Amino acid sequence: MEFLSLGLSPGSRKSIKVIKEINNNNRISLSIKQKVNDLNLLTKSFVSEQLSQYDEATISLAKQDSASFNAIQEAFGELYFLLDCENFKFEKFSTVGLPKVKQIYQKFANYDSSAPGVSTQLNQVNGTAVELVNNYMVLLSTLNLSSSLIYKTLVLKNQQVYWESIHSSTYNKLIYFIQISPVRLFKFVRIYGTWTLIKYYTTALYRVMGRSVNAMFVKEVPSVSFLNLSKSARSLTWYKNAFKFIIRFPIITANNDIKTKLKIINQEIENNTASIDALLKTNLNDKQSTLNSLESILKLEGKDNEFAKVSGIIDSIIELDNKRYNETDKPSFITRYWVVFAILLRYGPFELLNAYNNRLEIMDWINENGIQPIIGFFKNWVIKPMTELVNILKRDDEITITTKDSLKSDFSSLERMIVEFAQDNKLDTTPEIIKQDVANGDLSLIMTRYENEIRNPIRYTLSGSLLRLLLIQIQKGKVDGGVAVNGIDKVLKSQQLVFGFVSMSPSLFILYQLYKYITSPVPITVNGKQLNIVCLKSLNNIENLLVLLSQSDGKDQFEGELLIEIINLIVSSDLIIPKQLHEDWVRDLNELNNIDFDIATKLNLVHKIWNMYGPYFR
Repeated sequence: MEFLSLGLSPGSRKSIKVIKEINNNNRISLSIKQKVNDLNLLTKSFVSEQLSQYDEATISLAKQDSASFNAIQEAFGELYFLLDCENFKFEKFSTVGLPKVKQIYQKFANYDSSAPGVSTQLNQVNGTAVELVNNYMVLLSTLNLSSSLIYKTLVLKNQQVYWESIHSSTYNKLIYFIQISPVRLFKFVRIYGTWTLIKYYTTALYRVMGRSVNAMFVKEVPSVSFLNLSKSARSLTWYKNAFKFIIRFPIITANNDIKTKLKIINQEIENNTASIDALLKTNLNDKQSTLNSLESILKLEGKDNEFAKVSGIIDSIIELDNKRYNETDKPSFITRYWVVFAILLRYGPFELLNAYNNRLEIMDWINENGIQPIIGFFKNWVIKPMTELVNILKRDDEITITTKDSLKSDFSSLERMIVEFAQDNKLDTTPEIIKQDVANGDLSLIMTRYENEIRNPIRYTLSGSLLRLLLIQIQKGKVDGGVAVNGIDKVLKSQQLVFGFVSMSPSLFILYQLYKYITSPVPITVNGKQLNIVCLKSLNNIENLLVLLSQSDGKDQFEGELLIEIINLIVSSDLIIPKQLHEDWVRDLNELNNIDFDIATKLNLVHKIWNMYGPYFR
């Protein structure tokens, strides 16, 4: 089960992109951005104006007499160029690594404002430089801490989705148990040494296991009560419970393992969210207040020296950046796919050799059952019906059942037969009347004579009159059939285009369904859950948090959770929201972090987001 990571893998190129996304859409970083821009203007002003007030000779003499002044100025220059203050960009500032900054900042450790050989004015220059550097360090540390906490919370949420997807499915639990079985077995053997040692401790281990299982599982799964090694006799119920436990053991083991991981993840998310909420409430205008807040978040002991405070904070943030949640991370690639690798190693070479030896038969089978049916389908059910439809439109082909002159000759024959019969029997009629009656289908003259003669069938049969009347009626039936067929022929000719479309409809329906299947968007899956569902849950959490904020007194850490959910939604929806709407989408979400809006306005913004972007998540 390989799932999309969304760049939430430390060290990957995608993770760098996610961190940039965090810094661009983080209320804390946006506040820091304003402060850093103001600080950079002060720094450029200090470099261009303050230093120019002192003549080069004075500064050159100070550099020769004071190593402290020289070191401070060199360190300040290194930091100035590292942050590229001359062409300052916040995006570059946010990517500056703390380890590099720490190396430069260590050079300010020996700064002494009362160093001998340096004038008061030059000491003020150093003091201003150190003050600027400390301000940079505080803002950079706050920015890195917020980015690290948010990113690691997103990683934890990604892990949470993974384990929840396994926990929600018995099938996934069975797969997980199979995946981790070799690792668990290896750890078990490594802990207890050899099988001889295990055999030696079997009895004691069985008793301990019985007590442990009884304490851990009996309350949750009563069927394992059989493992309670008490004085109860082993009855049919005991064996029944034993069988149930053996069947359910993989599920119980996986379930407890997953619950433990989810408990750790939830606790870490709660801690990180509380820290983010504390950062949101930090007064960035006051450097000392910011330092105290950072020390409190990082759980550091308060120090009197400002340099020691900043150094300790930087070290703690670097340590936090290096923190990896390996204990709660999904199993490694080999652990997840060892069954597939084992099958491939066992049967792969033989099956590949077998497939190579029978390649001609395989190709013939593919051609006979795959390629030829497809070619036949397009040739007989797509191209041919379309050609016939074009011919109908061009009138090159017409549907006909009878020839044009066949019905006319039948009519003429019937008329002559009746006229001759009337003349031979001296009936009171004329050829014009007979022709009109035949055209109207009226043979009452013939039928009246037939009814009279049928009373003496033998006499009129011998005279031949009755036989002629029967033949005339047969001809009449033929004419009626010709009229009916001619009517059908006219109907078919008038509906040729309809029949053409009907003949094409099955093939067109199949092609349309195939096209729809190919072009329909496939749900993107992240850690076993559809990404649109993850985004919908995040949207729902945002609305719930806003409701909770409207009912709280500001003492809860909902602000931190809200910030996490917003950034998590921005990162998760990157593959769903169209690029043309991405900027509007991010802007609308960031408005939920706008401190100038009240909760009612933000809830209205949520409704707007639902109405505007909801279809992309359904």
